[in-house]
Amino acid sequence: MNFDFMKVSGLRIAYVVGLVVLGVLVVFTVFRPMMTGGEYTEVQREQLLQTEDEWIIQFNIINHEGKDTNENVLIRDGSMFVYIHHIPRDMVGDGEVTFTIYKEDEDTPFEQVTYHLG
Repeated sequence: MNFDFMKVSGLRIAYVVGLVVLGVLVVFTVFRPMMTGGEYTEVQREQLLQTEDEWIIQFNIINHEGKDTNENVLIRDGSMFVYIHHIPRDMVGDGEVTFTIYKEDEDTPFEQVTYHLG
């Protein structure tokens, strides 16, 4: 039986290098967002409540950007703003209500949601 040790060693090296590269990618994927502090604003806990005569939409806007942001209200870095909006039933019309949230001086919304109210 003829066995080529050089070929096996080359495969072992390629396997180890591949594992190291995979490990580095996993570390960057997991720890990089934590190191940068996220650097984004997010909407959480969207709630749609129905009462006898109105709909109530509530959600939290959380600032993780490392600086204060102004979204028609000043949201301090690391803080949360609770947005609550009341919609009377007679204002609903066709039953579709869309909320769009923009960052100051940006044309593209960072959050947009459409509710189909009945």
